[in-house]
Amino acid sequence: MKLFGIKIERDVHRIQIARALHSVALSFVGIYVPAFLLTHGFSLTDTILFFVVFHVTGLIAGLTICQWSMRRIGLIQTIRFSFPLQIFYFILLNLLSVFNIPWVLIAGIGGMATFIYWMPVNILLVKHADKDNLGSDLGFFFALPKIFGIVGPLLSALLIPLFGFWPMFAVSGFGLLLSLLPLYGINKDNIRFEFKFLQAWRELSKRKLLFFLEILDNIIEESEWFWGIFVFLSIKSLSVPGIVGSLEALGGALFAVVVGKIANKHASKLVPIASVMLVVAWAMRFLVTDPVVAYATSFVASFLMTFFLVSYFGMIYKKIKGDREESFLILREIPTVIGRLIVFGAILLVVADPKWLFILPIITIAILLIVLFVYRKRFKMVA
Repeated sequence: MKLFGIKIERDVHRIQIARALHSVALSFVGIYVPAFLLTHGFSLTDTILFFVVFHVTGLIAGLTICQWSMRRIGLIQTIRFSFPLQIFYFILLNLLSVFNIPWVLIAGIGGMATFIYWMPVNILLVKHADKDNLGSDLGFFFALPKIFGIVGPLLSALLIPLFGFWPMFAVSGFGLLLSLLPLYGINKDNIRFEFKFLQAWRELSKRKLLFFLEILDNIIEESEWFWGIFVFLSIKSLSVPGIVGSLEALGGALFAVVVGKIANKHASKLVPIASVMLVVAWAMRFLVTDPVVAYATSFVASFLMTFFLVSYFGMIYKKIKGDREESFLILREIPTVIGRLIVFGAILLVVADPKWLFILPIITIAILLIVLFVYRKRFKMVA
């Protein structure tokens, strides 16, 4: 079997397909969760605090429950364990307007489900990816969800204003169950998970630079997440998040596989190029005044964001593959959450005029470029 010119014969392809189905399922409602909260009495400050609790609780669960589960019952079983939590999270969200359910509880369960899913999936991906073709494997990993995730947000944009949120929550829950199927074909005999927290923590000093880069990367990524909220607040239409989500999926899908093939050998050299282009995209967003320009900007920015992410992760994963990657991929969630909390804090500071948040990713990208230039030989950015 071939998909976009790639044979579906390796375990990494099963992981990519499972992740694609999972992302498509979440695409029906994932981009709508902030809009759901904002239309159910949450202020922008309340919504950001919801996601603060979401990520902090998820990190705690990832460093405790998740790593224990991966060691005791395995990576695949841990991924399966995240699905009932995710569906329960959707149910509680949908009941939020009916019952007085503490939002802290809902955010905590959502964070647990997310981190318990992503930690083992990232480890599986790196373990099964081919180091010489890591860019292609990552490009396929990013492209599949975007290619098949174009329709989900668009359908939500059409149906949610008419029927409300609950049908999309139901569709997402069913899609999550389907995404389990490809994981059954993975050869579990070759999967070994070893992680000792204290030993891994001691190794942290060896990878301080990589962890600092993870903070910068997540500031950039989470700023992009806020763009969808900003456009929704500006245009004030329930169709907006879905349209933005579909355009971002389309823009990213068109680029991911192409960049992945180039990144096989030149990932570290592509990161600065992608970074500079992202700075221009963020600067242009200050000029957005109407829906058409907002949608066009979303399409172009997703194109560039995919360029950046595939190149960046290709560079980072090549550095850690085969060198106790489990330790890095678990402990990286700490700088990941730190980066996201920096964005959340910045949003709270500029809540009166959220457009000023756009300065944060521009400054962050500038810092990233300086760090990569100073350490260019370590990342083989020059011949």
